[in-house]
Amino acid sequence: MHPRAAFRISFAAGLLVLAVTLFSATQAPVRPCGNLPQNYAPIIAFELARSAADLEAIFGTQEPCRSEVVERLDAINLVDVLVYIPVYGVFMALFFLGMRGRHASLGMLGFRVAVIAALGDFAENACLMNLTPQLDPTSTWFTLLPWATGIKWLGLGVAAAIAAAIYVKSSSARLWNYLAALLCAAAFLSTVAAIAAPATFGPFVGLGVGLSWLAYLITASAAAFRPIAGAAELRGAG
Repeated sequence: MHPRAAFRISFAAGLLVLAVTLFSATQAPVRPCGNLPQNYAPIIAFELARSAADLEAIFGTQEPCRSEVVERLDAINLVDVLVYIPVYGVFMALFFLGMRGRHASLGMLGFRVAVIAALGDFAENACLMNLTPQLDPTSTWFTLLPWATGIKWLGLGVAAAIAAAIYVKSSSARLWNYLAALLCAAAFLSTVAAIAAPATFGPFVGLGVGLSWLAYLITASAAAFRPIAGAAELRGAG
């Protein structure tokens, strides 16, 4: 696929990601039943839950609050599976196919990591949706959750680190490239920190990844409708 075509598809998918994100922001927030910090989104806290206490901080122990939070988070995860993951997966994967015009081997590596991250997100949602009926911290699904979450979040972070390397290595390394590289580096650091210390850095991991996606979207929008310099001569092994 020509890089410009890849960027056009990525840009369109990125706009859909932005639309879904903005729509989600207009919905009433999920109010946890336990002592979850106010700046910690319950869905992210659920993804990064590692103990019975973590689950209780989100879902509490009392009805009907517990069931209401389960219902809301199940609905979010269903939209994730049917809409959000496929759309952001296309957005990221096609972005990196477009970036092959700047560095073929890194662009292809980023494409593969993006696909793995999206698959990890599907696995994460399978864990979450099978956990909610009982919310049993001794279940196999809860044991598998950190592995699926690690693949998803670290995959998103590693993809951002690859994008940062491409920006820096680009032959047209202008101010924007360095700024974009910094945004992507922030995403990488936030995902590593959130996996290492969920309670401390979990509230910020979504913002970190969002910064890298902003860089991807701006790059895709700029590249979508103009020729890509050097696109015919892909550097490195694909």
